Amino acid sequence: MKIEFARLRRHLLPRSEDDPRLREHLERLSAAGLGTLAAVEIAAAALLSLSRVAAGGVRWAEALAMLGVGLVTAGIARHGGDRYARPLAAGSVWLASALLMLASGSLGVDDYVVMAITVLFLSAVATLAFLPWHALVLGAAIEGVYIVIGNSELSSLPSHGIAHHIFLISLAILATGIAASNYARRRAEFAAQQEAVQTAEALTGAQLRAQLAENAISIGKMAAALSHEINSPLGTLRSSIGTLLLLADRMADAPPEARERLAATRDELRRSVEESAARIDDVTRRLRRFVSLDEAEIKSADLNDLLTDVTLLHRDEIDKAHTRLEFDFAEALPPLTCRPQLLTAAFSSLLSNALHAVNGDGRISIQTRSNGDEVEVTIRDNGKGMTAEEADTIFDPTFKVAAGRVSSSNWSLFNSRQIVYEHGGEIRLETKPGEGTAVHVTLPVV
Repeated sequence: MKIEFARLRRHLLPRSEDDPRLREHLERLSAAGLGTLAAVEIAAAALLSLSRVAAGGVRWAEALAMLGVGLVTAGIARHGGDRYARPLAAGSVWLASALLMLASGSLGVDDYVVMAITVLFLSAVATLAFLPWHALVLGAAIEGVYIVIGNSELSSLPSHGIAHHIFLISLAILATGIAASNYARRRAEFAAQQEAVQTAEALTGAQLRAQLAENAISIGKMAAALSHEINSPLGTLRSSIGTLLLLADRMADAPPEARERLAATRDELRRSVEESAARIDDVTRRLRRFVSLDEAEIKSADLNDLLTDVTLLHRDEIDKAHTRLEFDFAEALPPLTCRPQLLTAAFSSLLSNALHAVNGDGRISIQTRSNGDEVEVTIRDNGKGMTAEEADTIFDPTFKVAAGRVSSSNWSLFNSRQIVYEHGGEIRLETKPGEGTAVHVTLPVV
């Protein structure tokens, strides 16, 4: 019995709305329910007018007052704030019920009045986010008004008025139960919504961590590629400068017939220095394009240059796997308005997966084409390919449990697809087991 009483108390007196988000959510629901309540009140005013005409009455005060209450309630629902929706709704129901009771004396149809109050009361409880005790207090207030008006000279109760009192009391208890059920359901819906938001935020955080991890891997690859690309011209540059210094000393003391030979050697060394410097400058420009140090995040980019930079990141993997890389770039490709860093990460992930798919006589081709307002990039490999079932889920992130630890997979491809979608593009696969895979990425120029 004690446990049942505690459960009943939790239903009738639920926890306070300490969470401001919950309170705002319930207040918005209550404000939305005011429109339904206003419609019921206006309908009650119309029925009250028809009843007066049928009864041969000439006084329209109660009907007009009821219409006014409905219109005011509608105005509050349309232009009022959410914060006071519940108390205003309770006051509107109470006032409309009082008007119906005042009209009962001249109409002589007390059954109609009780029925109208029932519809009005239940519509308010069902559509508004009333607390259970709000519904109980409102039902008691309506019963109190029914007693006061019934015992006054303003109205007269028929002989079966006692039954109406019992009915209104039962109605208040029923409405309290409905309010408790609706309130619990709305709180549960809000909790589920918040849980879904938290889950989405957690997934977004996991996606961000995966992308950061991939960026860290890309930076490592870029460092290795830059080391390889810069070391060779830098060594040549140092050697040439050292030789030029020795040559300058020799030319000062060399006889005239030897100076021409030394001058020719000096010119060759100078060309070597210029070529090494140009190569280092080219690597530096690639690095600057990759990290966008001095340019806006959204900018116009040459897709061919961007793909060339991507291959630089995977130079070591390409060399170690003895993979032949073929380029088929369209000339005069229109500039692409994009986020170069994100697209570099996306194409780097697609190229990395192609490198892992090939074996033996590995061949990967990168093709670009212009199709009016769109550009298309195709990365094709002659690897193992995929089945239709694998292709359907290759871009979906998954979680696996290995050795008691949870690990993720496919996040890189999932991020690549999201980046393409964020640029307004599309990505599709052509693949067959044993025949390789072609990834087609279509991007709008603007």
